[in-house]
Amino acid sequence: VIMQIEAQKNLGKTGRAFWKKVMSEYVLTEAHDLERLRQACKCLDDIAQAEERVKKDGPFHTDRYGGLKEHPGARVIRENRALFLRFIRELRLDLTTGPESRPPSNY
Repeated sequence: VIMQIEAQKNLGKTGRAFWKKVMSEYVLTEAHDLERLRQACKCLDDIAQAEERVKKDGPFHTDRYGGLKEHPGARVIRENRALFLRFIRELRLDLTTGPESRPPSNY
């Protein structure tokens, strides 16, 4: 019997869709795996929100000294993408994505 674990109510549209996709393809029942998945979904929600804001405001702004600065949302996007990929690796959801991107070490 496969137990269907529902997405948490506090996930946004993007995170909830990813939760449902993963739960339909994998069997995750351990609390630590479900928490990792929840965190990965939260990363996707944060990325979507930041991307929407950057799209609205533009990728750069002028600071008070007249210098061109990157939108603060761009950092949020980069950091959350890195976290998301880490969660996916920890959940071992990336095992079917093909060969290792780095050559094996000599150790």
